[in-house]
Amino acid sequence: MAKAQNQKAPQNVELKFEANLPKELFGSEKIYEQAMFDTVLSDRASRRQGTHQVKNRAQVSGTGKKPWRQKGTGKARAGSLRSPIFVGGGRAFGPQSEKNYSLKVNKKVRFAALKSALTLLANDKLVVVDDLKLDKISTKAFVAKLAEKGIQNLKHVLVVTEDKIVYKSAANVPNVHTVKAHSLSVELLLLADVMVISQESLSILEGKFK
Repeated sequence: MAKAQNQKAPQNVELKFEANLPKELFGSEKIYEQAMFDTVLSDRASRRQGTHQVKNRAQVSGTGKKPWRQKGTGKARAGSLRSPIFVGGGRAFGPQSEKNYSLKVNKKVRFAALKSALTLLANDKLVVVDDLKLDKISTKAFVAKLAEKGIQNLKHVLVVTEDKIVYKSAANVPNVHTVKAHSLSVELLLLADVMVISQESLSILEGKFK
C-alpha cells in the first residue's frame, strides 16, 4: 500500500486526511509517457464527430445549361456553372461526413497509461480517499467539505464518485471536475492538482485492473 503524498499543497494550509492507496493502481514501477500520449491523443480524436461536409458540383443547386457555346467566343470552354471554378459552384475535394478520426489504442497500452497517470498524481501531487457524503444536494456544503481538506482553492480538483448527490452538488463549482470511475480518463488525471476519490470508485478501478 502506498501512502497518499502532498508536495503541491496550498501554502499555510494543513491538509487533514490520511489514506492508503492500493499499489495495483498507484504503484507503477515505470511511467509510460508514450502510452499516456497515445491514449490522450486517441481520446481527443474519438470526440471529433466528423460531421463537417461541403457540397460538391453534383449537390449544389443551379442550372445544368451550358453557359456559352463551345467555340467562337474566345473564352475557355465551360460545361456547367456548378463547376468549382465558378462562384457558387461546388467545392472540389471538400471534406465529407464519412471521415472517421478515431485512433485505436490497445487495451494493455490504455491500462499502462491509466496506471502511470495515477502513479504520477499520487507521487507528485495529491490523492485523497473520501466519500464526501452529503445529506442533500448543496454546493455550499460541498465546498465546505473541500475546505476541511484544504483543497478548495486548487485550480483543478478532480472528484471521482458514483454518488449522484455529490455529483450534482459539485456541478456549479468552477474549479471542480466530477466524473465516475468508468469515465476516468488519462487527460483528466494529468490536468488535476488533486484527486478526491470515493471508496466505491476506488473499488471499481481496482476491479478494472484484475
